[in-house]
Amino acid sequence: RCPRGISSNPPHAAVEMGECYDVAVLGAGIQGSSTAWYLAKHKAQKVVLLEQFKLSHTRGSSHGPSRIIRYMYPEAFYVAMMKEAYPLWDELAGDSGAQLMWKTGGLTAFQNDCPTLQRMKSSFDQHGLPYSLLSSDEINRQYQGLRYPPGWTAIYDPNSGILDADLCRQTMQGEFVKHGGVTRPNSRVKRIEPGREVRIILDDGQAIRCRRLVITAGAWSKDLLATLGVHLPLQVTRINVCYWRAPRPSVYSRHDNFPVYVHDTGKTHYYAMPIHEYPGLVKLSAHHGRQVSSIDDRDISCHSEGTPSKDAAEIATFIVKHMPCLERQPSVVETCVYTCTPDLHPVMDRHPIWDNVVYGCGFSGHGFKMAPIVGRMLSELVLGEPVSQDMSPFQAQRFSQAKL
Repeated sequence: RCPRGISSNPPHAAVEMGECYDVAVLGAGIQGSSTAWYLAKHKAQKVVLLEQFKLSHTRGSSHGPSRIIRYMYPEAFYVAMMKEAYPLWDELAGDSGAQLMWKTGGLTAFQNDCPTLQRMKSSFDQHGLPYSLLSSDEINRQYQGLRYPPGWTAIYDPNSGILDADLCRQTMQGEFVKHGGVTRPNSRVKRIEPGREVRIILDDGQAIRCRRLVITAGAWSKDLLATLGVHLPLQVTRINVCYWRAPRPSVYSRHDNFPVYVHDTGKTHYYAMPIHEYPGLVKLSAHHGRQVSSIDDRDISCHSEGTPSKDAAEIATFIVKHMPCLERQPSVVETCVYTCTPDLHPVMDRHPIWDNVVYGCGFSGHGFKMAPIVGRMLSELVLGEPVSQDMSPFQAQRFSQAKL
């Protein structure tokens, strides 16, 4: 039987389009592009990658010039994933000849009694990764642009760095096409008809047929999955991404060893990067934002409680305390969205009825760096192969409302 909301007798006939693909991937953000690339290159699948907008759009979570890549996680399962993600990023760079990553080292600062600090050290120790600890005095001596009072400790990861987000996504898509993949931009999905052969009906009435389906629709996942009877507690959050002028740029330059940087109290979380995309400007933002009722309301909310000036005032207070060599007003404010789960871990799972339909969503603002291994995991999952990583932290059953 079909779950409520899915009709076994579609109301209007659709126009069948050509062959039946081995796999269709819905959503060409970084997770969908990675999955499509891995399926085409490593699994020799005939894959179509569908995107409702143009391939390089700014409506989701995968655009922009920079993302942090790091091993620094208190959860050992993420560290295990990153140990596989780094070589896959290197593989993509080697295949394409593109420079996707800049190693800068990474610093995460905690109050001395923060339990996350101990958990992060344990994760590094468990996986045999190098790190060092810096006291507040050592932070202040080593990094002119940071200020910390007594009672703080930072963990330094020499393998952290910056990914060029736009180039990473574009390169994934380009390599996917080289391996026989088909991209379909401007293809908005009207409905999905699951079955042994899945039919994806587009707004223009065309029907895409596939044997297996991967849904990586980002902020649109909640509504799309609900039409298939899967209800997930996903919350769209609009983030203001701020860039601040450094009167002395060398203080925050990666060429002068300023690292990617995270300030974590356990309750509040700020992140910064060395000067990279805009000359003389440091990317510094809060890792939280304003919840919106749906992705379609993200622009409306810009004119209400989530105004850039309110967020900028909060970050300016942080600057006074911890990054005093920056100006107090942002020079550039851009936006993106996070799609968050209650526990801030993503959901990667198989549909409870149709095992040829899988999905990955809810990456909660920290999934970009993991994209190549996520693509591998979703590929293995949709093909019915043993998954190379522990999937238990990501299963939908942890949320009771995810059941049909």
